[in-house]
Amino acid sequence: MSAAFIMFFGPPGCGKGTQAKKVVEELDLAQISTGELFRKHLGEGTALGQEAQKYMSRGELVPDEITIGMVRERLQEPDAQGGAIFDGFPRTGAQAEALDDLLAEQGHKLCMVIDFTLPIEISRARLLGRQEGRADDNPEVIEKRLRDHAEIEASVMPHYRGQAGLVKEVDANRSIDEIYQDVLVLIKSCLA
Repeated sequence: MSAAFIMFFGPPGCGKGTQAKKVVEELDLAQISTGELFRKHLGEGTALGQEAQKYMSRGELVPDEITIGMVRERLQEPDAQGGAIFDGFPRTGAQAEALDDLLAEQGHKLCMVIDFTLPIEISRARLLGRQEGRADDNPEVIEKRLRDHAEIEASVMPHYRGQAGLVKEVDANRSIDEIYQDVLVLIKSCLA
């Protein structure tokens, strides 16, 4: 089995985090989530975490070089050697280019971008109806998250859509299991 590096992309509420968790439970892939990386580095008080905290405490975006540094370190960990699902990364065109470079340094490349498609009104309804009680599931924050996603899509996806056959769309307006069956088939094609 070869290493497979796959990016999950889609609007808030499309279920990409749920799908990533299911994939890593079944296949020997790491899940690389920038949210989890930030929490880990902040919790451990690493140099990168302390740098990130300076920006986050002011409500500013963490600069690309800090985020990329965290991803670089994460890719060195043993569980990422067989491949990984990127969830929430990259978020900028510069991060997309940096990811290509990071993978190339290890003799790899992104195998696939799975774009979970979901109409914005369904995304909004799912977020408003969540039972998790997340602090960021109120209407104002949800609208900001949807706007942010549109900006991220405009920044990142042209980089990947320009590479023939790299982006595969999956209809996320179905059950978790139906989506997972499609995702599994796509990912297994990378592992062949």
